[in-house]
Amino acid sequence: MRKRIALGVSIPAVILFLGLLIALLLPSNLLVVTEALDRLGWLGGRERIDGLIQEPPGRREAGPLVLLGGRLWDAQGGSRPNPGLCASGGRIQPCAERPAPGARIVDISGMTALPGLIDMHIHSLGGGFAGEMMIGNGVTSARDLGTQLAGVLRHRHETEEGSRLGPRLFVSGPYLVGGGGAGDQEIGVTSPEGAARLVERFAQAGVDGIKVHTGIDAPTLRAVVAAARGRMGGDGRAPLWVAAHLDLVSAADAAAMGVSTIEHASGIDLGVGLAATRHQDEAIAAMVAHGVALTPTVVVAEHAFTLPRLARGEDPAQQFVPRFFRRFWISSQIANAAAAHLTDEETARRRGRLERLERFVARFHAAGGRVLAGTDAPAFLVAPGFDIHRELELLAEAGLGAEAALKSATSEAAAALGYPGELGGLSPGMRADIVVVAGDPFEGPGGIRTTRNVVLVVKDGRVMLDRLH
Repeated sequence: MRKRIALGVSIPAVILFLGLLIALLLPSNLLVVTEALDRLGWLGGRERIDGLIQEPPGRREAGPLVLLGGRLWDAQGGSRPNPGLCASGGRIQPCAERPAPGARIVDISGMTALPGLIDMHIHSLGGGFAGEMMIGNGVTSARDLGTQLAGVLRHRHETEEGSRLGPRLFVSGPYLVGGGGAGDQEIGVTSPEGAARLVERFAQAGVDGIKVHTGIDAPTLRAVVAAARGRMGGDGRAPLWVAAHLDLVSAADAAAMGVSTIEHASGIDLGVGLAATRHQDEAIAAMVAHGVALTPTVVVAEHAFTLPRLARGEDPAQQFVPRFFRRFWISSQIANAAAAHLTDEETARRRGRLERLERFVARFHAAGGRVLAGTDAPAFLVAPGFDIHRELELLAEAGLGAEAALKSATSEAAAALGYPGELGGLSPGMRADIVVVAGDPFEGPGGIRTTRNVVLVVKDGRVMLDRLH
């Protein structure tokens, strides 16, 4: 009898699970279904990040916090001894002679306080695990460049109100592609007029910017930029930006049209030879002249040839992704990148692109261009949160050095979002987004890798991760 009851209960559950799993494989349902499966606890087990608060913070007021000792770094003041870093009401505040009653006082001797990191290129996933992975690695803000509109707006609202644990989100909704869209991550446009109408619709919905992707020609891109120009983002504080993933328009032409950022160094000939060098020179000159930033997503170029190894489970970060979703994630990305079995020649070709991309990033930076740190997680098995640190390392190795690499994920990112003086620094009046790491990213053997040693994460003055107890 017990076996009969168990069978009767399990068969409907299995049928429901299989139905949802099939829906999960359809791109148009990915975020919605993943969210539903996560709420049911059906995405499988995962590791939890040590020291992370396990419940969203809610709307509670952030109490006073005082960090003493150690070192401090932000773009405005550089690396210096910490004179005392104080926060209350969600903002950095000048430190008083005596801490406020009830203040938490933390000794960070031997550590460095940095501004919260900003990942300038992600795609949101359903479920709460990606947000936890980002907060657990010091990512307190992120720019989402392609996710179902209603879902990503809901995620943004829930993180703002404190009912969801994750970074502060700046969102575009689905990206615009030429022709017909293939899922909830993109939406097709067939004319400049149609593209302008979509920009208007997205702006009214409350997005912070617009993303264009493949198949967008020059007239359509001009229409998108014109429609976005003068419109304000979701909270009415910063204008809509336009992020461009190009294939039919060169980066130089897109910069002249007024886009805000170029993603993945798209629209730029990264080949070798005189013609490619001239093309790169034109792109650099136009982007610098028009103040267009570059989000190179160097870590994706690295994952393009390390993907087979990552798919074998050799990345510890994958353990923080639910087991069933992890299997789907690995299989979909291997197929997407055609990287199940790379030949030596293909591996060398992809490695060569990474090297050429790094050289271009170094040239762009040396010419005064603004470089932004972005990971494109979860594409190519880039792990949300974890791989921002690899992006910083690759940028530093490419020629930016530790300080400029950190600026790409703090002050430069904040400026590109339209929030200089609000995010990306540790000056009084700014949002109290703080990451404390064990060691010093500018001195000692660890160098920029020290940013991985996260021991304390504060967002809007609230402690989100604490490994100092």
